[in-house]
Amino acid sequence: MIAGGGFLLVAVGLLRLQVVEHEDWRRLSEENRVRLEVLRAPRGAIFDRNGVLLADNRPSFNIVFRPSPAESLQRVRAAVDPVWLAGVGMLVGVDTTTVRALVSQANRSGQTALLRHSAPFEVLAAVEESRVDLPGLEVMVEPMRSYPHGALAAHLLGYAGQINEVELDSLSDGGYQLGDLVGRAGVERSYEDVLRGRDGAEFVVVNAMGKRVSTLGGTPPRAPEAGHDVTLTIDMKVQQAMEQAMANVERGAAVAIDPRDGAILAMVSRPVFDPNEFSQGISYARWKEVSEGDAFPLLNRAIQGAYPPGSTFKIVTMLASLDAGVVRPDTRLSPCTGGYYFGGRTFACWNKHGHGSLDLLSALQFSCDVYFYQLGPKLGLPRLEAVARALGLGERTGIDLPQERRGLVPSVAWYERRWGKGQNRPGQMLNLAIGQGELLLTPLQLALMTAEVAVDGRALRPHVLNSIGGIGPTRPAKPIASGFGTSVANWDAVHTAMRMVVDAGTATASKVPGVGVAGKTGTAQNPHGKDHAVYVCYAPADAPRIAMAFVIENSGHGGSVAAPMAGAILRTLFAPDTTHIMVIVKEPAPADTAGDLHGD
Repeated sequence: MIAGGGFLLVAVGLLRLQVVEHEDWRRLSEENRVRLEVLRAPRGAIFDRNGVLLADNRPSFNIVFRPSPAESLQRVRAAVDPVWLAGVGMLVGVDTTTVRALVSQANRSGQTALLRHSAPFEVLAAVEESRVDLPGLEVMVEPMRSYPHGALAAHLLGYAGQINEVELDSLSDGGYQLGDLVGRAGVERSYEDVLRGRDGAEFVVVNAMGKRVSTLGGTPPRAPEAGHDVTLTIDMKVQQAMEQAMANVERGAAVAIDPRDGAILAMVSRPVFDPNEFSQGISYARWKEVSEGDAFPLLNRAIQGAYPPGSTFKIVTMLASLDAGVVRPDTRLSPCTGGYYFGGRTFACWNKHGHGSLDLLSALQFSCDVYFYQLGPKLGLPRLEAVARALGLGERTGIDLPQERRGLVPSVAWYERRWGKGQNRPGQMLNLAIGQGELLLTPLQLALMTAEVAVDGRALRPHVLNSIGGIGPTRPAKPIASGFGTSVANWDAVHTAMRMVVDAGTATASKVPGVGVAGKTGTAQNPHGKDHAVYVCYAPADAPRIAMAFVIENSGHGGSVAAPMAGAILRTLFAPDTTHIMVIVKEPAPADTAGDLHGD
């Protein structure tokens, strides 16, 4: 009787397993034997305008944890098993807290967790030998982002990093999975949708250890589709020359732009970082090192740093004054004796000995503050602001790079909000006329202003994308600013004065034998330390092909610090046989009276 009852229970159990639960066990068996594997799509490559490779992909051998429905209970237990965690952590070189978090998330989502990127051979071999004792651990080969020139053009290119949990929540509908790379800065971020490919997939047969045996017949794999290649407007020859010129700069930025179409030719920001660190997987300690502190190498100072333009802004003041009829090119104002008394105080000229009597062109040539102090009140803020904004200052330029800063060109309304309606401070227009006061501009805005001046005020849209592989050349969007129009005579006066600055003024260090260069030096007062050196220029003067802007933080005068850098770059481009020539102009020290402003 008892034996019969036992056989009956066995028969009922077999009936339940083989009939009632047959489909469930069949499905689990298939899941234990067949697995869907994602085939990662490589990101598109990035090239300069001449086809020089700037970013590509190379194979990376990664250590991953792969959850499997048929073994889910076992692997969920493994995720909290101290022995398993300790073994994986020691093998992979990752702390157990991080391993636990990654594996738990993988078990919840069903997606593969990346435990170690670009593991060395000895770690790969150890993982293969330990798969019996550490279920779920595997080696995967995936494309990894590579920047063959290291830190060169790092801020412009940006970098791609592994997607995090917050990003995954918002991007999962777009097909992103754990371990995917996503553009975080620069071109990598701006053109993420273009550069990112489409992952493939295939069903594979695995053994009891989860090791791949073969592909599943009858189900062809879906091949991954690589992202589109992109060609940038960057010219590596210009970029390398600019990087070399700024090799010893601790903090600062420079931009080169083509005045003919607004194409960015080069962009440098200091301090710099190596984007390869991020694609390989950066540690928390290293992330804190590069993201904290006042140096902040991840900041693209070319588009995110805002500085007083100093005397480079006198170009705008000169244009606005000529257009408004306040002065003519040959107008002489009160002589410069080293300072200008206004509103109960003396505003110093950078040349404490004075420049004497000057006309407008000579005032720009020698950057006489006193001459421009006198222009400020005659011109007035609305007219000065209008010309500045028409030339792209004080607003985002619309460049196709993320996180561009606006800068500041104050208006009457802005001052009223700050000081109260009807309130006006003596000296406001004097400061603004020489590029000080509340003015804040990015190096990109300064380069755009210079490029537009070079082409008689025609509006330009700065851009870095040239073409997309498989699609073809792209056209930049419509310029944000309107550009500025005035008479031919006024433009001739400005161009002539800027040539005089380089030929025999404050920027002789940027001379190039046989090539006309037009420029303007500046020294931006810095309340937090030593002044910033500023310089803008374009060349060749009679047919401009490049316009540049430099801001070198805490370094002194534009004429003796920034202008030589521009000269070195221009000689490399236009007169390579004369690159050993460098002329340094010695300028009188600025006035040291408290509160005094100076230009160069």
